[in-house]
Formats: sequence, structure tokens, C-alpha cells
Amino acid sequence: MATLLQIVLQCVDTKLEQTKFSNGAMAAGHNGPYNDPESPVRNTGHWLITFSRAFEWTGDEKFRDAARRCADYLLSEPARPHGFSFHHRNGPKDSCNGLIGQAWTFEALAEASRLFDDPKYARLAEEVFFQHPFDEESGLWNRLEIDGQILSFDATFNHQLWFAVCAAMIKTDRRDEILQRVTRFMDCLDKNLTVLPNGLLYHPIEHLLEKQLAEQFLFKNRVRKQMKNLLRALKHFRFPEMIESEKVIRKHFRENQTYKSIGYHAFNMYAFALLKPHTEDHPFWDSDRFGRMIAYMKTDSFRNGLEGNKYGYPYNPPGFEIPYSLLVLENLDMAVAIKTTRNWVAEQFKRCFNSKTGKMERNTEDSKTHTARIYELTRLPREVLETVEIGLH
Repeated sequence: MATLLQIVLQCVDTKLEQTKFSNGAMAAGHNGPYNDPESPVRNTGHWLITFSRAFEWTGDEKFRDAARRCADYLLSEPARPHGFSFHHRNGPKDSCNGLIGQAWTFEALAEASRLFDDPKYARLAEEVFFQHPFDEESGLWNRLEIDGQILSFDATFNHQLWFAVCAAMIKTDRRDEILQRVTRFMDCLDKNLTVLPNGLLYHPIEHLLEKQLAEQFLFKNRVRKQMKNLLRALKHFRFPEMIESEKVIRKHFRENQTYKSIGYHAFNMYAFALLKPHTEDHPFWDSDRFGRMIAYMKTDSFRNGLEGNKYGYPYNPPGFEIPYSLLVLENLDMAVAIKTTRNWVAEQFKRCFNSKTGKMERNTEDSKTHTARIYELTRLPREVLETVEIGLH
């Protein structure tokens, strides 16, 4: 048996040497099941936060030094090569990793400014934040490519949410302006956030997705009409009506998005828990559908939906996210928080943690990223971390 605090410190110790020989850049993963080759920026940000917490728990300067090296890497040219967004991934998709990549770096830079009492890190996050166009009417941000190209709205809800959350952590002279945009984002949740009847938060922003699908089907319909005319002229074939194919495509798409939504539900709720203290008075927190989203986390349907879900335990760690989410959003007393944490974290570690290596490398496609995500656990109160004991495998 080991306490959560001991387990996290074990993980941290395995990473200290890496910061000394990599200019602070931590090992890059490949974005879990998406298999997108990533730069070191994401995991470096995650580890910066974990090193920072380890320093606060122990007072050992080696952890502070490691956090400093990570923070300075995020200021470097490789992390932000063109003076616009941070470079998060390589390959055919955008290099900024939508809004979510930038959010993770804001989160780390805000922590660096707090830890070192140095505004330069938060100011960099502020600069990149304001480079992202914000549409007041829709309450949404555009993506910003690393070369400064303005891309479309990010149509994934959790990306918009995490961008708002991590921006709210930035404490600079322009904080009021940042929070105005974050508040407007929340004002527009009625049209941008879809909650299914059972309380599950739906993964895409539906009206943006519908626009994309409509454009795709319009093009396919044109092609299909041309083919039908050709085939009719040949009088050899019957071609199915496009509306039938569209129904099938939409049905499969909805099923796939619902499956993904289950794997991301706790990740979203963790973000809401981080956002609430910055926007405590917003009416959204007392809304019926937000209450249903919280309640869904405690259902058997949710637990069952996580079984075999590649976006759940193997990637987004609900065992880390749900205890913190419920602690904040339901204001749990310490005894309930400890019990909830013990149950969920034990399940997460049983599936993924290798006690011999100190890594989250079992039953996951991306052990580097999954291990870095232990930073999500560090926000639990120290009393919880010191009290909860886990049997390791």
C-alpha cells in the first residue's frame, strides 16, 4: 500500500533527470488513441505543474529547479517558433492542436508565474490568448496556426471549454479583459453546449458540426446526381437515393460521437470544476442541465460506458478527474471526498499504473502522455493525497 502523495512523488522522481539533459523538454507522446505525433510542449506543461506541486509538498529545491527548466523551455523558440501559437504536434492536422493545445500551455505558464512570482510567463500566455480571434456573437474562438494563419472555429466543445478555463488562470494587467471573454463564452453555452437527456455532455458543438456536415453532403449530393444521370443514361444500374445514405452516415456518426462523449465526460467536468471559482456568480452553475451533467458522473450507465472505451481509462483518466470534479462541484466534505477518491483512483491505477516503473503504461496506447496526466491528480487537497492509500500492482 502507498499513499497517493507517495505515488505521485515516485512518478516525479523518475522524470527529474530528463529535465537536466533535454533543456527542460519532456518526452513527447502521440495524443493517445489519435496517434498524432506531438512536440514536447504538451507533456512539458503537464510536468511543470507536477514538479511545482512536488516542491510545495516537500520544499525540495530539485523539484523547483525542474519546474524552472520546463517553464523556460516553453519560452523557447522550438516551443513557439514563429511568434504566434505554441507548436504542439506534427503531421497532417494543425500544428497548434486546435485550442486545447494552447490551453494546456496557458495552464502551465500561469502556474510558472505563480510559483516563481514572475509575470513573464503569464504575459506570454496573455499574448497568445489575445492573438486568437474571439467572436462576441457566438462566444467562440478561432484556432490560430503556429505561423499566424487564422483557422476556423474549433468545433470540439472541450477545446473551447479548456481554452476558456486556462485563460481564466492568467493573472496579468489584462485579466479583466480575459474574464470578459470567458464570461461571454459562458453566456453562449445555451447554444454551444449540448447535453443529452441522460446528462452526458455531447462531444461536438452541434451547430458547427451541422454546418460542416451540410457542406459535405451538398458536395456528395452533386456528385451523386451526376453519377445517377450517367448511370440512367447507361440503363444498367440503379443508384440508391442520397437521403438514405445520409441517414445511415448520420446514425453511425451520432453513435461514434456518443461513445467518444462518454470517454470525455469527466475531462469536461474537471474543466468546469477549474472554471467555477473564476466565474462563481454565473447563472450556468445553477442550471438544470449542469446539474444533470454532475449527476451523470454518479450513474451506473456512466461507469458501464467507460468499460472498453478507448477515450476513458486508457487516455482521459476518469479516476483522477471525477474525484476532483465532485469535490469542487458538489462541495464534498472531506470524508466523502476521501472515499470517492479512493474508489476512483484505485480503479485507474489498477488498470494503468506500473508500480515497478512509476509510470502509467499498462493498457494505454501512449504511456508518455498518460503518465504526464498524473498532474490532474495533484489538485486534490493534500489531506486527501496523504490519507488515501492504494494497493499497487
